[in-house]
Amino acid sequence: MKCKNCGGVFSDELEKCPYCGTMNKRGAYKKYRQKIRDIIDRVFGLQAEAYNSISKLILMSILRGLVMIAIVIGLAFTFSRFMKVNYYNDPEYDREALEDILWEEENLDKLNEAFENNDFETVNKLYYQNTHVVSKWPHYDAFCMRKEYQDVLKDFDYSYFSSYQLTDVLYFLYNPQYFCNPLRWTQDDWNEYEEDRQEILRLMQEKDYSEQELSEIYQTNADEYGYLSSSKLDKYLKEGD
Repeated sequence: MKCKNCGGVFSDELEKCPYCGTMNKRGAYKKYRQKIRDIIDRVFGLQAEAYNSISKLILMSILRGLVMIAIVIGLAFTFSRFMKVNYYNDPEYDREALEDILWEEENLDKLNEAFENNDFETVNKLYYQNTHVVSKWPHYDAFCMRKEYQDVLKDFDYSYFSSYQLTDVLYFLYNPQYFCNPLRWTQDDWNEYEEDRQEILRLMQEKDYSEQELSEIYQTNADEYGYLSSSKLDKYLKEGD
């Protein structure tokens, strides 16, 4: 076949162009399929070894052997059907998996670069292109935290501070699990979150909200799962007025 990038001619069995390195989707797909078949062959090889072991057990104890045969045959049959259905009889599954692999290879560097530059618009666009891959990206939860911080900052552009804006602030300060999974943050992510948190507290102090008052508002209005009710906060703000 002929490379679309450099025009070089090479076998369509190759995963990449040997001249410029451009990915050959057809070759990559064949290689991917072959890897799956190799895995299945190895699994079936292990299954054959298991049958040999079972035969020896039968000689030692008929009762134990019959029980083991029933268990192993049942598991092997279920596992074999699962493997064949997912890899042999479901081309759509193969196609989607391959698309995810190719998309990640093409866009991973873009994601990392946009993240380092705080280019949330680019990360957002890539996220909506392939939510399945980006949601497993190591920086995904840190990105959600940074984006939420930018969104909270926008709330301070309004002269009137509504219950919805106050809800955003309280979640960011006291319940970051609402918009991401902090367990996947690195130490640098935690340090940045703490800096952002202090900045939000400073801005809230300019609106005459102390840290103690904010904490009391959250504790008073949050339910047992940490979620806030806008109606309760509306009532609180009206009473404050």
